[in-house]
Amino acid sequence: MESYETQLGLAVALAVGLLVGLEREQTKPARGGGQLGGVRTYPIFALVGALATLLEPASMWLPLVSLLGVFALVVVSYHADIKRDADHGMTTEISLVGVYLLGALACARGTIEPIKSRLILVAAVGVAMTFLLSSKEWFHGIAQRVSREDFYATVKFLIVAVIALPLLPNADLGPMHAINPRNLGLMVVTISALSFIGYVAMKMYGAKRGLLLGAALGGLVSSTATTLSFANRTKETPSLAPLAAGGIAIAWSVMLVRVGVLVALIAPDLVPTLAVPLGAMVAAALAGTAFTFRGAKGQHAELTLTNPFELTAAVKVSLMFGVVLLATKAANSYLGAGGLYIASALGGTTDVDAVTLSTAKLAKSELAMDVATIAIAIAIATNTIIKTGLAIWVGGWGLGKRVVIIGALILVAGAVGLVPVVA
Repeated sequence: MESYETQLGLAVALAVGLLVGLEREQTKPARGGGQLGGVRTYPIFALVGALATLLEPASMWLPLVSLLGVFALVVVSYHADIKRDADHGMTTEISLVGVYLLGALACARGTIEPIKSRLILVAAVGVAMTFLLSSKEWFHGIAQRVSREDFYATVKFLIVAVIALPLLPNADLGPMHAINPRNLGLMVVTISALSFIGYVAMKMYGAKRGLLLGAALGGLVSSTATTLSFANRTKETPSLAPLAAGGIAIAWSVMLVRVGVLVALIAPDLVPTLAVPLGAMVAAALAGTAFTFRGAKGQHAELTLTNPFELTAAVKVSLMFGVVLLATKAANSYLGAGGLYIASALGGTTDVDAVTLSTAKLAKSELAMDVATIAIAIAIATNTIIKTGLAIWVGGWGLGKRVVIIGALILVAGAVGLVPVVA
């Protein structure tokens, strides 16, 4: 037994009871002045739970009898409150039981060890309970803004992400073992999640500001998946094309900055050589963002926001990625190691990060800085071309013609930036 374990358990139980009790005391007027639950009652319940647990060696039935007594007291109080107020809820009563159980857990040796982990858990649950109790108006406001369609779409997404995805095999299968079902499922979840995040952001902050936020977050995760999610949205709502193109440009800008950060972390000596072409591409992407958003002026207010979760579209896109992965694997198998540039071009069709990480590691020991810079630039260029094609194919020409301009600006800027590196 650790020193002062009992005292620490009682102290945490008391603190949690005081915290929740203070919140309940402040909301008594709003609750109609119910008799049960206040700044003194909650810590007492927490201490009773802790004492019942500590006295278990004297009588194994004492914690159970104590808990039944708490339930009986809560039921009697609830019945009395119901007579006074037909709309009386059960939040206070349930929170009292919760505080009692937290007090019992704080002193329950052998349940969660070491004691530090147990007390941190008790404190965390107590803080979470206080937050839930004190945020009634905020949660009710969210519930009123969420439509039935939004809720249903969220549940569908959670079914795919939490139930279906873990069931997929995490192994390379199919021809040449090129397809990993778990990775394809993860792509489905990523595309759907980015679409959903963008939708929530647009609904909360307005179409234009929400799209900026969603695109920036998407660029941190996957600029390709972000491009596909915006393309799918544009296919459903063609008027979104100017804003979607701007969002794609933002995601691509964030992706380029992410490449620079990865290189700086792995091979700092490569940064000076890579900075010129990469900086030129970032500037071009930002210029494309300004151009597309200028063309979108006044259009964002006309958008009708609908929940973007559509599993069929995400599955189709992920299957297409499977085909691209298979083609890349076949090219590597039949062409062999045809040089770093060919490998970078093939790798860039699906993932820039993989090429960036492997090239940066090689640059630390056996690869010339100019060769590494050209390899990373080729991967970015290939990836930009692929994403531009996806935007045209999925989102249509209304989106595609704008993305072509952005992609062309990035490619030209990258080529110009490589001139001093090649020279």
